[in-house]
Amino acid sequence: MIRVRMAGFATCLFVVLTATLAVAEPQRGRWSERAQVFLDSATGSVHRETVRVWDAHPEKNLDFVWQPAAGADVALGEDGAVFGRGKLVWRVRGAASYDPAAVFASYQGAMAGGRPHGRGRLVYRSGERFEGIWSNGVLEGAGVHVDERGNRYEGEFRSGVRNGSGRLLLVNGEIYQGPFADGKRHGEGRTTLPGGTSYTSLWEEGHEIGERPDMVADADTGGLIKVQTGQDAAARADFAITVDERMNQRSEARYVHLMRDEDIAIYPEAQDMNDAWNGTGEISEFDHSFTSIDWDNSPAFVEAELATTDKSRVRVDTIALEVADSLAYRKPMLAIQSHRGCVGFRPSFSFVNHGWGRAENATISVRFTEEKSYAENSPPQKTTREFTGEIADFDEGVDVSLRAMMAEAGVDVNALETERFSCPSIDSLAVCKSQVFNSVGFGELTDVVWGDRFLSTRAVGTVSYDWSDDRGNRQRASEAFSVDVSLAVIEMEESTAECGDGFGGSPEALRYIDVKLPVEQQNYAIDIPMRGNRNLRSYTARLKMSAEMSSLHQFRAVAHFADGSVRRSKPVSLFYFRPRQVDYVPTVQTPACYLSDDDLPSC
Repeated sequence: MIRVRMAGFATCLFVVLTATLAVAEPQRGRWSERAQVFLDSATGSVHRETVRVWDAHPEKNLDFVWQPAAGADVALGEDGAVFGRGKLVWRVRGAASYDPAAVFASYQGAMAGGRPHGRGRLVYRSGERFEGIWSNGVLEGAGVHVDERGNRYEGEFRSGVRNGSGRLLLVNGEIYQGPFADGKRHGEGRTTLPGGTSYTSLWEEGHEIGERPDMVADADTGGLIKVQTGQDAAARADFAITVDERMNQRSEARYVHLMRDEDIAIYPEAQDMNDAWNGTGEISEFDHSFTSIDWDNSPAFVEAELATTDKSRVRVDTIALEVADSLAYRKPMLAIQSHRGCVGFRPSFSFVNHGWGRAENATISVRFTEEKSYAENSPPQKTTREFTGEIADFDEGVDVSLRAMMAEAGVDVNALETERFSCPSIDSLAVCKSQVFNSVGFGELTDVVWGDRFLSTRAVGTVSYDWSDDRGNRQRASEAFSVDVSLAVIEMEESTAECGDGFGGSPEALRYIDVKLPVEQQNYAIDIPMRGNRNLRSYTARLKMSAEMSSLHQFRAVAHFADGSVRRSKPVSLFYFRPRQVDYVPTVQTPACYLSDDDLPSC
């Protein structure tokens, strides 16, 4: 096996697999190969390798790219077959590399012999996805499959097919727990209807044997009003509330839906958005979810589909959303704004709050560490003891000074503030750096100072604060953070590279109904206009749902029929993510600037 070490982040390359990988035998398909260029970011060298992967859908004539995981080796077999962790993306051949619409599917996880092997996740542009443990290109053992409609299976797979015990959550709110055989429900299981009625059900090759309970018995929480009978129009209709994947895949702010026992949850797909909402993950300088998205044009695309279960026609009078509650989400959502430039010693940074509530009684605890390593199996980082401090209450942002902590650690902060360091040439940089260490005492930070021209340390710690929701409930949150802190700059003439700007766009959605959800209101209704014939077998309302701020909305879709019966969907909880756009300006005072733009780190 060939191994080429890739230090840090390699150049932006991507790769893909096709949907049939999860359900087809590994023998189907053919090998696909291409020459691919890899960049070693540690040495700056570029090398070309022939890369081979298994294409389970060759009739689509797709192209692929393989991106090893950050810090991982480029591991190829003698024939070029891919090994190791990374991302494989299949794209429409000939399409622009920056066009997300050209991505057919992407697999992220472990590979062996050119096929998914180990833990991984396969996602298609249709919204279908598979995740779990892969063996030779197919799921084997515990896994998850979500189809294009949003129906979700959680359970056992054999050779890529549902076999064994599993749980099926349908988009109409129905849940089945029990055995599967050859991909179908088979045997005795437990079925829970959308309204909460649960009963023992018997299945044979995907068909239910015997009769279900009277649908009116399921009326308390799920659908029919109690006075109705099983012969009404509502008794023959189901609601399915899902994310519309056709528009969602083109959106900058993608959402997913999850069928739960009590409701249908719709929430952002991106992990960093979920981390910001929940206060998990690590607060950092890279706040893509806050600033790199056009939040004026980033709704949640939702489909509400009403359909009869027996293919008969029913006459619909009206469809509406009954909203029980729209609650503003007031938890702070923090990002870091680092302080760089002007002078070499910048022992401070700012917390910027993109949430919609204040942070109070804030404190921090900090350790200083060496440069972050992205390499696999890297040794533990060197670190100092822990230092603590208080922060002022803040709304949009607050400046945090680490100067006192550094002084407590024995750093000669006065020298760093007053002295300047220069070097005649890049060839003398090692000597110049030694002179800095000889003239300035770094105390306990000595072993955690890194860099050549730009000497820095890394502050890693926890920020804790109180926040209050609109109901007056007060909560304490603690979140991890990390930020690189500039200690000194060795000045010399050097040009810098230009940094490119990101780009993005919001999908067009002219056929969609624009639903603006008011915040801090309860028990209101929004009428959904209907077009065309109202005597129908199915009808889909396509909704662009948005609010003015991050908020939680709990609602149902409700259909009123001409015979007087009413059908309601399973409850929906929409976690709408819209961060506050903050233009926070630090108030930290610095001495007269002496660094030019050429004395700043390049991109």
